[in-house]
Amino acid sequence: MRTTNRALRRSRRLVPAVALTSALLAGGAVLGAAPASAESGPLGLSVHAPNEIGGAGGPVEFTETVGNRWDRDLAVTLELSIDSEIGTPPYSLSLDYLDDRGAWQSVPLTARTEADRTVTSGVTGAILVPHGGKEVRLRIGAPMGRPHDGATNGGLGHTIVLRSTARGPQDVPAVTLTETRTIVVGWISNSVVGVPGTAVAGGAPIEFEVQLRNPTPSAYTNLGNVLFADRHAKVEARGADGAWAPVAPAIGIPDDPAGFYMDGRNSTAAAGSYGVKQVRVTFPADMPPGRTQLNPCVFVNEGPDTPFRGTTLCSPGASVQILAPAAPAPAPTTAPEQGSTPAAPKAGGGATAVRPAAAVTPAAAAPVAAAAPEAVKPVAAADGGVTPFSERPAEAKEGTLAATGADTGWDRPVAGVAALLLGTGAGVLALVRRRRAVR
Repeated sequence: MRTTNRALRRSRRLVPAVALTSALLAGGAVLGAAPASAESGPLGLSVHAPNEIGGAGGPVEFTETVGNRWDRDLAVTLELSIDSEIGTPPYSLSLDYLDDRGAWQSVPLTARTEADRTVTSGVTGAILVPHGGKEVRLRIGAPMGRPHDGATNGGLGHTIVLRSTARGPQDVPAVTLTETRTIVVGWISNSVVGVPGTAVAGGAPIEFEVQLRNPTPSAYTNLGNVLFADRHAKVEARGADGAWAPVAPAIGIPDDPAGFYMDGRNSTAAAGSYGVKQVRVTFPADMPPGRTQLNPCVFVNEGPDTPFRGTTLCSPGASVQILAPAAPAPAPTTAPEQGSTPAAPKAGGGATAVRPAAAVTPAAAAPVAAAAPEAVKPVAAADGGVTPFSERPAEAKEGTLAATGADTGWDRPVAGVAALLLGTGAGVLALVRRRRAVR
């Protein structure tokens, strides 16, 4: 199953994180509290860290206020560190600050592993804080890799902890302050909604929605909003003008399902955004009966030449039962006209006997004898007809919605919330192949 099993194992770790994230945001007791502040000697420090950032998304801006009661300007540095889950990949976190010239500067970061966490830390350059204090602008992000080189293994956990320390000049006594803030790591996700439970091979397309949700304050770039379907299926999306347009398939691994980019490669999603694509899928006439999967996944920072390699977030898909097309009814044979009888051969010769003139109606001559009908043969189905397999798949009831969640083989204890799973291993998603039951 290649990377699929590893991805599923990873998802089991992230599912509780989603639930805990919701609880933290709902409660707000810790995350929604007033900004932390402290004072020591001439310095004061207030940290206004964001409540949440988006994993694999862009940075979120915040401020830290440095107070200065000294009688002169002070050159202050901020030492910043982030605690995250053990196994956090390189380039997963970012910190920036606005320097005295108004330009954003990246804080060089180094990572180390402690007993129960990964600590990523760095120090800003000197920031001139005038008498009375200064509000310093900063940004924190969890890019999960670099542009077009998203991390394919490891994660941050459902929260990270930011520690900020302000240090003044050595000649100023007691000017070291530290404040700590907890930040939730949220995630973007897509999902399929309203998928019919059955489809006929070679029949009318099935229609449904692909929804993309970004509940986080991070903007996303280098984004792939992907629907995986049978590689022989025809996928179309409705445009803003109401017209249906085909979506080209992308192949990652031979013999695996194809991926269909709903918004093209390298798309974007604004902070707090929600989008819907109307989609229809047509399955080919020669597709054997059985179940097929429609699986939604989001990829961030995919490689420029390799699809589906990057930070990977997949949600529960839908299962569709493929039905064989109905066999056409046999053509009716020509029956003799009522009240007439075929002419019988004359004994001893090949001439046909003729009925008396009184028996012939004025408008028509005697009917010609109909050819003996051949035995009616079964019409071969589109999939090649009868096969040696005696077991037939149970057909889903027409009009029912496709199974989701655990019914689709995605082992997740989640209801109503898209379970997120992070791509692992080599980073190339190998989706569960469609199990075809041939009838």
